[in-house]
Amino acid sequence: MKTPDQRVLCQLRDEKAGIIFPGYWTCTPGGHVNEGEDFFQAIERELKEEFEIQVKGLTLFKTLAEDSPGLEGCYHFFVADLKTPPHKIRCFEGQKASLFTFKQALRLRQHPLSRRTLEEYLSTNQPSSS
Repeated sequence: MKTPDQRVLCQLRDEKAGIIFPGYWTCTPGGHVNEGEDFFQAIERELKEEFEIQVKGLTLFKTLAEDSPGLEGCYHFFVADLKTPPHKIRCFEGQKASLFTFKQALRLRQHPLSRRTLEEYLSTNQPSSS
């Protein structure tokens, strides 16, 4: 999720047992698809639950079937513009949510799939400011 001034929403993951990559940042928040939902409905619901935000221009960026140990699964990555004003972002999952420039986000200790996806996004989309 990005803002008009080209900042990206990142979430600091919890330091709880059972959390994969605890204490790492991610710019790819998400969750599971509930019965009766499509992927778009699921990510919109997850963003509302985790951050109390709405987005516009939601598009599928890529789908990844990952088989690395500890990361196994099928992931759907989306891009969208933040519709909710940045000052209204909340954090109901994870330690905190913050907006960073793309350059700042790349300096964070990030979940490996998040970093890989952000790098791929930036290699194919040149934001007006980084």
